[in-house]
Amino acid sequence: MRYSTIRKYPITQMKKRSVPADTESVIDISIGAAAGLLALMFFQGLLLGYVIRRRRY
Repeated sequence: MRYSTIRKYPITQMKKRSVPADTESVIDISIGAAAGLLALMFFQGLLLGYVIRRRRY
């Protein structure tokens, strides 16, 4: 058998091991974590926009 020692997701594990050092790094996060980060950045932008607007007037 070709992947007898690796039982779950063999192609993914092979790709992670064979990544050259000069390529981009990739972060694997869940959809919930990505949505949470997106919401956090959105509300932070709203807050900063409000603060900047208040200081201008």
